[in-house]
Amino acid sequence: VRVDRFDFNGVWTVSTYASFTWKPNTITTWFGSVGRYHQAPTYRELRGKPEIGESILGALNTSLSSQRSLQIVLGGEYFIPSRRFFFRAEAWLKKIDHLISYDIENVRVLYSGENDATGQAYGLDMQLRGELVPGMESWLNYSYLVAREEFGSAFRTPNNRGRVARPTDQRHTVSLFVQDYIPSDPTWRLHLRTLYGSGLPYTPPVPGEQIGNIVEQIPGDRHSARYTRFFRFDIGATKEIPPERTGTRMRMELTAEILNLFDMVNTVSYSWVPDAAGIWQRIPTRLTPRTVNVRLSVRF
Repeated sequence: VRVDRFDFNGVWTVSTYASFTWKPNTITTWFGSVGRYHQAPTYRELRGKPEIGESILGALNTSLSSQRSLQIVLGGEYFIPSRRFFFRAEAWLKKIDHLISYDIENVRVLYSGENDATGQAYGLDMQLRGELVPGMESWLNYSYLVAREEFGSAFRTPNNRGRVARPTDQRHTVSLFVQDYIPSDPTWRLHLRTLYGSGLPYTPPVPGEQIGNIVEQIPGDRHSARYTRFFRFDIGATKEIPPERTGTRMRMELTAEILNLFDMVNTVSYSWVPDAAGIWQRIPTRLTPRTVNVRLSVRF
């Protein structure tokens, strides 16, 4: 049990949590937890838009309640002795009320400043991990996620009616990390890392009023479109230089990596800019292209 007092508005909250672990044999573990949590609002969630002549402190929403969630997790882990691998899976459910909705503008998070919605999220996480070669752990992860929110009647508009996707509603995520070494020279290590994520939602614009030869763009249906998938490969090698090679007490590691090996195009946001004819053009903001990274680590 955890008890908190938020000094800003004098509100007390009580959060409760319980968990269990059951190990019926040496290779199988079952676990679960259930909890009721409160999360006090941060400054950026409290902050509203000040009136003319009002300070930013006067625009803080002192009546904003803590977000509240009920969370349930069930899972298990199984050890595969013949391969020295662990398989772990978790299913989880989260129900949220007093939700403070937010939007993402480029990479900036904009909070509504109101307890304007309820939400629900559920998903499944799976991991297979182990040592493909002795002493070097590798893993494969897969996650499935559904995140929805529903606005209260006072905050409902034609563009956000019903259950709509939350900004974090990313269906599928897969990550892989593999390590190996050169048998003839164990001071050389190689690694491969890849990540795939299905597209996140965003709110597309729709035509509004015409001003001159330009038709204004206004927000359309909330989170009704999705960005393209995220996909990248990284590959690298590490050379370990032991103290006897340097003639000192220093142990050095030199790592060279090629990040985003196949130069995949990954879009994080869109901007809409009118051209000379008043036609809006969609301009993507993209993440890092192929990059070479070199790192030297020294331990004494």
